[in-house]
Amino acid sequence: MAEVNQIIKKIEQFAPLDTMQKWDNSGWQINLGINETNKVLLTLDVTPAIIDEAINKKCDLILSHHPVFFTPIKEINQQYIINAIKNNIQIYSAHTNLDIAQGGVSEYLAEKCGFSDLDTAFEFIKYKQFNEEKNFSKLISLLKTVFCLPSIRVVNSKRKTYNSIAFCSGSGAEFIQDLEKIGIDVFVTGDLKHHQALSANHITIIDLGHFHSEKFVVEIFQKILQNEDIDIICASEKPAWELI
Repeated sequence: MAEVNQIIKKIEQFAPLDTMQKWDNSGWQINLGINETNKVLLTLDVTPAIIDEAINKKCDLILSHHPVFFTPIKEINQQYIINAIKNNIQIYSAHTNLDIAQGGVSEYLAEKCGFSDLDTAFEFIKYKQFNEEKNFSKLISLLKTVFCLPSIRVVNSKRKTYNSIAFCSGSGAEFIQDLEKIGIDVFVTGDLKHHQALSANHITIIDLGHFHSEKFVVEIFQKILQNEDIDIICASEKPAWELI
């Protein structure tokens, strides 16, 4: 058994709440004032299936990356939220503050792809420049292996080599033009829309999808809580869509 306040303190030391974006709602989503927890469920998203999993596995605290609520609510009428409250399940989210933290989501994405000693640009971007050319086809093969993907969406895919690479977990298309201006060759991100893809001139964009670029966030939570005397379960998650 562990103290909930201690768990939240560790997360906020790693990713302070005052660093989140103004539009974000990191922090408590459901706070029932319960300060002891037996089992924690780690997840990217909080969905009805995740609440059911928490109930079935007797987890009383959920730590998620994406907040449950982004806008003020006037009425609680979603059954899965009601089920969480009825079962004394508290929910806490660390979103954009975790994205930009040292060792946070974008940096962890880069490290999973084998890149370290990164620089930061535009707050959310982690990037690396090299003294020698890197093989692009080897990068694609690596990403397919690391993220267990049979195929990957790529914009400007004819590239043979690259001298710089940038990473933004989740949705990073708003940074395409900025990255082109500073000469980044390859940009790894997710959620690329049609017109955003058309806006890319020379930069090669690898679209992992939002889920795959952030699904490992549970590993970050695990590292933060590794010394806590608590049962930790990683949720059973999959993308919202399937390839058929």
